[in-house]
Amino acid sequence: MDKLLKKNILVILFAVVLVVTTGCGKKEEAEKIAPRQPDETKQEEKSHVAENKEAIAPYLVTPDSAVPKDAVVVVDGVVLKKDDLAKMVKEKLNILKDKIPAGKKKEVEEGLKKQLMDEFILRTVLINEVNRRKIVVTDKEIQTAIHAFKANLPPDKTVEDFLRENKISKEDIALGIKIKKLVDMDAGEKAKPTDKEIRKFYTENKDKFTAEETVHVRHILVAIDPKDDEKTKEEKKARIESLRKQVVEGADFAEIAKNNSDCPSKENGGDLGEIKRGQTIKPFEDAAFSQEKNKIGPVVSTQFGHHVIQVLGHNPGKTVSLDEVKDRIAKHLEQQKQAEMFSQTTDRLRKKAVITYYKENEKQ
Repeated sequence: MDKLLKKNILVILFAVVLVVTTGCGKKEEAEKIAPRQPDETKQEEKSHVAENKEAIAPYLVTPDSAVPKDAVVVVDGVVLKKDDLAKMVKEKLNILKDKIPAGKKKEVEEGLKKQLMDEFILRTVLINEVNRRKIVVTDKEIQTAIHAFKANLPPDKTVEDFLRENKISKEDIALGIKIKKLVDMDAGEKAKPTDKEIRKFYTENKDKFTAEETVHVRHILVAIDPKDDEKTKEEKKARIESLRKQVVEGADFAEIAKNNSDCPSKENGGDLGEIKRGQTIKPFEDAAFSQEKNKIGPVVSTQFGHHVIQVLGHNPGKTVSLDEVKDRIAKHLEQQKQAEMFSQTTDRLRKKAVITYYKENEKQ
């Protein structure tokens, strides 16, 4: 149930923007390096001065000198009202309604209230900080982030679906980019991992940098049925031995498989592609991983039937070298450090902020 309550939109935004901005392609890298024309820079900055004040304003908040009677929490003078909190809780409950265990609605509702209040506080202090530092974002940066979402989504999910389901707006994405810029400003070069840190990570996680042993196999199958009588069993065994003999004597394996195999792979000449250990049943696996390349092995019997197997290729497992994964490790460690810096930044801003909670019109 706790998992239902831990999806903080700001964390989602920062995490996605972190991946998007540290994983830019060659085109984006070239654009960062290329000098920009003075007029272009001024025009973009000018067009986003207003956006910086408007687009990332806290939603559902009412700054006011006098604290409203229905205030729930006030952060540096910015108010979250009871009705606004109730509306947000209701929206979240509607999204989660099919995932809430029976009898747990009240517990989930209370958890959502706490989460949304915390999100309001976090969002407010971050907005105040990016405004104070005059951090801006361009339309081009927002569009780049939106397009980059696609690379991080499953094939059946569109960017529009993801943004709609998570109630993420263009303004939210702008805020996410600004938060990333804020963290970059605070982190500086400290976020860049050293060679020593990269080597240490590689050494401690060497088991994760292995390419598994695989074999490329094709087979011919004569299927068996538990209901087969003894005569049928003998006929099928004789049939598979006959097919094997034809292949051994020079008949085209793919053609024999296509015309005689009971496996759907017959449409590809019996080709099963690359297989790893654990992907097939044990007798088949043992034969496939022990046979010499291109040799026609003896008939192998499994619960599915009788097989004639040929190994077309064998790739032994190996450990990937540090040089091959150094850049990926560096990016991973940099993202970890930036995530830690994000946490440190939000902790610092919360401690600086004046936060007052209200309950039944009284301070807690």
